Amino acid sequence: MALKRLSREKREARIAYMIIIPFFIYIAFWNLIPLVQGIFYGFTNFNALSPPTWVGLNNFRRFFDPVNQYITLLWRQIWMGVLALSINTVLSFFIGLALNAKMKGRGFFRVSVYIPAVAAVSVTTAVFVSLLDPINGGLNRFLISVGQNPIAWSHSQFWMVFWVIVFFVWRNVGMAAIIWLGGLQGIDPALHEAAQIDGASKFQRLRYVTLPGLRFVAGYIILTGIIAVMQMFDVVMFISAGNPFGQTDVLMYRIYRYGAVHFNLGMAGTSSTILGALTLVFAVIYLRFNFKREENEHA
Repeated sequence: MALKRLSREKREARIAYMIIIPFFIYIAFWNLIPLVQGIFYGFTNFNALSPPTWVGLNNFRRFFDPVNQYITLLWRQIWMGVLALSINTVLSFFIGLALNAKMKGRGFFRVSVYIPAVAAVSVTTAVFVSLLDPINGGLNRFLISVGQNPIAWSHSQFWMVFWVIVFFVWRNVGMAAIIWLGGLQGIDPALHEAAQIDGASKFQRLRYVTLPGLRFVAGYIILTGIIAVMQMFDVVMFISAGNPFGQTDVLMYRIYRYGAVHFNLGMAGTSSTILGALTLVFAVIYLRFNFKREENEHA
């Protein structure tokens, strides 16, 4: 019996390996190999036309030289990302609460709020940019119709940052709201009923029952949000293109231009390596903070 059970376990293990090995090959081919190549190129001078030449840490010294403004681009990516992530996290939470309420047409609203996440970026940004057109844009036409002066959106750093963040939040808020919704539905209704019987108000139930039950969901949303904002470049590319005069340019957009436009793969590899390492550091710090807080609460 033991031999049969062992044989069956081996067969099941082989089937499992047959299922997951193609997935790992796919991940290695499209993620791991390019990752290693990018790190290697960061230590070379490579323009894709001739073999890479080893330059050691020269590209990293150039990155941290204030004259080249890489640090400025990195700092702009961080503070724009923190602002976008904060707004997206809070707004999506309240949308998730609304989607969890009992109301007519709840399924329609749940589907519609997710549509921006699956819509093509090129199409939605084209519509968005057309609204910002200084002459025929819908927003300026509206301002003129109410007696206000039109705004040259692309000539203002404030407005370009504003619209980049608005579009980023619009595109990502639905996905985060659905995740919040899943977490809300996973909370035992008996806990809310017990708190209500004890005389807890809606705000108290939200603070002491709902929010503690969503801790891991919040951690997932913030962690994936950190990765998303540190990779944010398509929104900047389509909405502002770094304008006005590079004042909305971010490091990820610079990496794209170096790698895909100017073929300066050495600096693109250096910049992406530093940005990836920084993203990993932020993620680890956040996870350690969460684990530390959980240990203190269970102590």
